[in-house]
Amino acid sequence: MPNVPQQHREHPVQQRLRKKKPRVQPLIVPEVPDVPPELTAFGQVSEFIGGYVREFRKGQAGWGASFLFHGALLLCLYGIIIGLKPRPEALSIDTVIAEDAGDEEFDTLLDESLNPAELEMPDASSMMLEQEFVVQDSDLLLPSGDAEAASPNLLAGDTSGGKAGFFGTSAVGDSFVFIVDSSGSMTGARFERAKRELRRSIKRLKAYQKFHVVFFNSETIPMFEPDARAELVTATRVNLTKAGRWIDRQLPSSTTDPEGAIRLALSFRPQVIFLLSDGEFDEPKQARQAAIDDNRSSGTTIHTIAFMSRDGEETLKRIASDHGGTFRFVD
Repeated sequence: MPNVPQQHREHPVQQRLRKKKPRVQPLIVPEVPDVPPELTAFGQVSEFIGGYVREFRKGQAGWGASFLFHGALLLCLYGIIIGLKPRPEALSIDTVIAEDAGDEEFDTLLDESLNPAELEMPDASSMMLEQEFVVQDSDLLLPSGDAEAASPNLLAGDTSGGKAGFFGTSAVGDSFVFIVDSSGSMTGARFERAKRELRRSIKRLKAYQKFHVVFFNSETIPMFEPDARAELVTATRVNLTKAGRWIDRQLPSSTTDPEGAIRLALSFRPQVIFLLSDGEFDEPKQARQAAIDDNRSSGTTIHTIAFMSRDGEETLKRIASDHGGTFRFVD
């Protein structure tokens, strides 16, 4: 064995370490968890609850606790599903509201009692003007007064043409004049009733018919006085509304002289006149003769009505008989 200097000798342990191959550390690759597919809302809830279930199982809970837990879970899911369904009571409320609205709309249309003939307007501007009047004066369009005197055809939508009526007396024609007593004896409920029935009568007229209203006491008061029109007017919504307002403003006073009113009404040459009074005229013979003189050529039919008094019954009967009309007493 050769002599090696002592400072160059290696210790046997060092020799083994030098000859020993170094160990290669294995490459550690971190585990990448699988990315679950996108879950729906229900799936996310199920996965969330499932996690709790797995954790619960890891705790080695007893079967009894697991049964109770799953039962509670099913109840929760049932409550969620029921909560997502539409509630029938909400639909019922909407239905009730809709039905109420429908009833109100139907009642409104029924009260207005629209006349089909009145819808035939000459032009669009007249229709717009009439609508404005309807909104402002509903009393004219809604029949008021005594229920027993109301016409059954008003709500039934009678479409027969050429008719008119006043306190139960009916007539056929296309032009009418209503002569109404406004003397002092008509004061109070009597006059209000007469005006109410008068408004109802003209309201029943068709749009193609013509009319006029004349009040009388010691004076003659033609329709629309002081802006009276010496002619018959067509029964359009505008004219009916305007006439209704004018009728409402009339007040009874003074004595009973219908001669001027009869002569004025006959000058319009209508087909029918309705004459109403609650008493004897100031000059009954002159009133009767005026009707005879002025109706020789026109052939107007005159119907008379004794209103709540029989004092002028004989005169009214004679006038009706002279001109082919009928007499009626209204209590």
